[in-house]
Amino acid sequence: MPSTADTATSATTVATPAKPASKDFVGSYQAFCYRLFGERFDRGEGDQLLAERLKRAGLTVSPGMHYAVILLTSILTAVVVSLFAFLIFYEGLHDPTWYLYVLLIAGVSVATVVAAFRFLLSSRIANRKDQLERELPFTLSELSVLASTGASPIQLARRMAQRDHDPAMTGEFRRIVYKTDVQGKDLITALAETAKETPSNSVRESFWDLANMIHQGGDIDEYLRSKSDDVLKLKRLVQKEFIERLSTFLDMYVSLVLVGVLMIAVGAFLINALGSTVFGLDANELLLLLTFGLVPLAVGMTIIMISVAYSRAE
Repeated sequence: MPSTADTATSATTVATPAKPASKDFVGSYQAFCYRLFGERFDRGEGDQLLAERLKRAGLTVSPGMHYAVILLTSILTAVVVSLFAFLIFYEGLHDPTWYLYVLLIAGVSVATVVAAFRFLLSSRIANRKDQLERELPFTLSELSVLASTGASPIQLARRMAQRDHDPAMTGEFRRIVYKTDVQGKDLITALAETAKETPSNSVRESFWDLANMIHQGGDIDEYLRSKSDDVLKLKRLVQKEFIERLSTFLDMYVSLVLVGVLMIAVGAFLINALGSTVFGLDANELLLLLTFGLVPLAVGMTIIMISVAYSRAE
């Protein structure tokens, strides 16, 4: 019969969730990059602008670690791509200028890696900003209900940090609670620092207003109700603008895609009847280019524009 200690150990083992292998790999890779280059990058004052961007993206990494990951990834990419280019242009094609191709391809690959990291960081900030602003009206409404029960501001923050919905705004309140309960800061300072780190202007203004209300002793419940109404009105205005843009996109699609396709098709039939060509393309080649090139491109661009406008209005 198993002992009590064995049973407790088994229960602890079962209760502990296993981390995904991808997160373990990413964490180990970041730690290796930091030991290799990051410690040197973090010496001194560091890049404060990049540190603020990383915080706004919700990343718990230092600028030195970020630079180290970019540097090591660029080196590995350059080595692998150069090896493949060497095998293709020197071993396969026996080109005497193979080294120029290797240098060109390696340079383009490194530039692509650096640009990809910059794009991913900017994209993460933008996505987090959109998610925060999407959840803000409902969070303010919930805060207003809780404030009407007479709970203190710190109790409100702790209650909001324990939610299992609206993950973006819940994460912001968890940062506030971490600063107060772990770092020992007062609630006003925690709100101000979290407001500085958030990528959303609306959330930043709400946290600053809450900090001022707590400092001056105003009516938090009344403020939250009015702020929630203002944010909802702004959200309705943005959605109304999206509907107007949608009608514009529809007009563009009808005029450029449908009418344009029809005109090109008629032109192709006329070219076939006259037996001439356009830019060296006969009627059949022009129709193939229209069917498999221009039409999918136009439809794809229209879908992308509508998706971008919808994500901002959501």
